Amino acid sequence: MAIRDGSSYMNGIFPKFELPPVVKGDLTGKTVMITGANSGIGFEAAKHFATMNPARLIIVCRSVEKAQESIKQIEGETGYKNAEPMALDLGKFSSISEFATRASKTLDRLDILVENAAVALTEYVPSEDGWESMLQVNAVGPAMHVLLLLPIIINTAKQHSVVPRIVVVSSGLAYTCDIGSDAIATPNTLETLSSKKYCTAEVLAKRYQQTKILNVMLVRKLVELLPKTVVPVTLSPGFCLSGLRRNATGEIAVQFKKMEETFAYTSEEGSRHIIFSAIGGTDEELRGAFISESWIPLELPDWMLSQEGKKAEDKIWTEMLTLFGKLDDRIPGIVTEYLKV
Repeated sequence: MAIRDGSSYMNGIFPKFELPPVVKGDLTGKTVMITGANSGIGFEAAKHFATMNPARLIIVCRSVEKAQESIKQIEGETGYKNAEPMALDLGKFSSISEFATRASKTLDRLDILVENAAVALTEYVPSEDGWESMLQVNAVGPAMHVLLLLPIIINTAKQHSVVPRIVVVSSGLAYTCDIGSDAIATPNTLETLSSKKYCTAEVLAKRYQQTKILNVMLVRKLVELLPKTVVPVTLSPGFCLSGLRRNATGEIAVQFKKMEETFAYTSEEGSRHIIFSAIGGTDEELRGAFISESWIPLELPDWMLSQEGKKAEDKIWTEMLTLFGKLDDRIPGIVTEYLKV
C-alpha cells in the first residue's frame, strides 16, 4: 500500500479529495463499539455499521439518554434493532472504570472498538478530575478506556479466531505542532500539559492538535506491545462538518464557517474513514497505519519519528500507565498479562 506525504498538513493545507464509496462488509456475529456516537462522524459511522448486521452495536455517549436518542434514529433510518446504549464520560476517570466493569459483565466479545469521542474548546476548562478537559477527553481518557477493554478484545481474538481492530480517530492537525520540549523536560509531562499555569492562550490554541498527536502515539505503543492478533489503527477523517467546533467564537468561528463552505467533507463522508479503518484493507496493511483520504496511509510527522518525539512517546506512555494504575487496580495486571512489556 502506498504512503501519502503529510507535507500539505504541515503547511496548513487540508485538501479535499473525491472519496471512494463506503466500504461494506458482513459483521454477522460480531460486536462493534463506538464512542461519541450521538453526532457527527461517530453517528454516521454507527449507521454504516448498523447496515452490516453486527450481533451487537454498542452506542457509547456521555449519557444513556443521548445514546437512546441515537439508537432511535439509527433504527428509523436502517431498520437495525440490536443497537445498545452505554454511558461513558471520558472527562471522569471513575466513569471509565465503571464502564469497563459493566462491559466485562455484559460483553462476551468485542471485535471493533472505535475511540471517536472528542471535544474542542477555546479556553481552559478543568474536568471533574481537575485535568484540562481536551487532554483528558481526547487522549488520556481514551487510552485508559482502551487498556481496560484489552482483556475482552484479546480474548475475542483467542476464542473466535478473529483479528479485532482498535480504531482511534486522530486528525491531520497532528502535523501542525508537537509536544513542547519544555513540557517534555518536566518531571511529569502530562501533569504539566494539564496545569492551568502551563495552559496559556498560546498553548491552548494548539491543544486539540496535541491531543491528536497523543492519539497517534497511543496506536504506536499498542502496535509495539500487543500481539499481532489485534490491529490498532488511527485515522484522519479530514475537515468535516460536525458539532466539534460549536464552541468557537469571534474571528475563528468566521474562519471555520468559510472553511466549511469551501472544502469540508460531510459527516457521512468523514465517517467512511472510520469504516475503512475498522473493516477495510488487510490486517497487515492497516496495523499501525495512519489512514487518510482515499484510504491511503499518511507518513507520520517528522517530529513524531525524531529522537525527541520517541522520547516524548515513551515518557508519556509510562506516565499514563502509572496514573491509570493509581486510578484502577486492574491496570497493572492487564499490562502484565496482555502487553509485551
